[in-house]
Amino acid sequence: MRQILLHPGFHKTGTSAMQHFLWHNRDALLPFFDLRMLRHMKPVADTCALYSGSQDPLDLLDLVGQLDQSLLLYPPRETRDLLISCKGLSGHLPCNPTVPDYSAVPTLMTYLVGYLSDRFPDAEVKVLFTTRDPDDWLFSMYRHQLRTSRLVEDYDTFAETYRASSGLMNIAVKTATELAPNQVMSLSLENAKRHPLGPGAALTQRMHVPSNAIAQLEPVGCGEEGPSETIWQQFLDLNRSTHPDNHVWDQKQAITQAVGLGGWKKFNG
Repeated sequence: MRQILLHPGFHKTGTSAMQHFLWHNRDALLPFFDLRMLRHMKPVADTCALYSGSQDPLDLLDLVGQLDQSLLLYPPRETRDLLISCKGLSGHLPCNPTVPDYSAVPTLMTYLVGYLSDRFPDAEVKVLFTTRDPDDWLFSMYRHQLRTSRLVEDYDTFAETYRASSGLMNIAVKTATELAPNQVMSLSLENAKRHPLGPGAALTQRMHVPSNAIAQLEPVGCGEEGPSETIWQQFLDLNRSTHPDNHVWDQKQAITQAVGLGGWKKFNG
């Protein structure tokens, strides 16, 4: 039976590395499945982000039309498996006053899986969440917010505020209950990193790609790793300063570029 695998994140669980791997190897993977990512469904992801902040069903009124338009612009092959890997489908990045957690995810997945099941009645629609150790995930979220917002709290205060948000498996289990009998699976970042070619290859295995074909794919490494605690303290100091937002942003961008924060590093297993 044809498989449609929906991979909506969560954020900060190796998704960027996985999606970079998939896109880098897209030509080699083309014989096995079709791939759709953020670039193919940006309006859909924007609507999911909007709903994650409001949780107002009226904000999902355009979702079906946006999904129709995405499939019209990028039609999948009729009998081929389909992988939709887009962390934006789980809504806006959480751990902020507007979107404190992933509570919108079960509803978003209900809409998305329902649409795909109706649109492709011959296919088995599954959901795969990528997860991460709660403490590691929360610390990664803190560092992200330090770099991209004017977060002024220290880590302990941030962690106390958003500790409940780190229960990614709780959201996966709740989603599985609401989507039954559709299958909902999980893949931890810790396990995905054990693959010799990195997390992206671990995700690719879920698409029934032969092992000899996976062995021929090119690893891409990992990104979004910070250089030192000193840099994060500089971000925190800037956020706490009285400088205007544009000055703080420019300074953080300069630091980011100077130390090579983010980017892609060779995967060494």
